[in-house]
Amino acid sequence: MPKVSQEYVIKKKNTILEAGLSVCKVKPLYEITMRDIIKASGVSQGGIYRYYSDLDEILVAVINQANANADYTQVVDAIIENSNSPKESINKLFTFLGEYIKENLSTVGKIQFELTIVFANNPERQEKILSNITENESGQYLVERLFSTIHEGISLGSFQPVVSPEDLFTFIMTSIDGIVRDVVLQKCYGMFQNEQVQFDEIRLMDTLCKSVLLMLGSK
Repeated sequence: MPKVSQEYVIKKKNTILEAGLSVCKVKPLYEITMRDIIKASGVSQGGIYRYYSDLDEILVAVINQANANADYTQVVDAIIENSNSPKESINKLFTFLGEYIKENLSTVGKIQFELTIVFANNPERQEKILSNITENESGQYLVERLFSTIHEGISLGSFQPVVSPEDLFTFIMTSIDGIVRDVVLQKCYGMFQNEQVQFDEIRLMDTLCKSVLLMLGSK
């Protein structure tokens, strides 16, 4: 391979990653092949292997880039710092999460959902992919701050929960996962189109928030 500048290498890699992300938006992650990315990028088969050793290396790079671009840890911190009470923080966090899911559904939301299918069917790929993901999706950080806010509210006496914190946290996690899953299935896969109800991320998160506050015995 002729000697090329670092700038050229970065440009080529970005071209491949942009193609990879565009393919991820329209095709299930578990069905994507190297041929799909070659076709979308316009890079030759021989050329693409100069920059990435295999498909999973490209997918890892796409996931890292998508997670980095969608980082919202500072937004979460600002929401909590600028709220006057744990209840206000919880309301704002759920509102933000609904808006975030709506905005990033076809990228981060779809990719995260489809990764669970990839991992369930191929544990070896799970280890390979997860060990190379360096940019964590910010959702875990939001949930951690949400849980700490709930603990704070209980300690301050703002909340008198009617269920144990452990059961409440399990309820929150499974509810968020279920909302993301069903919204992805409807909006990215065209499922549930005959249903009378159209899933709306923001309304679903608002309903979940109200349910959580009820279980917290919020005044």
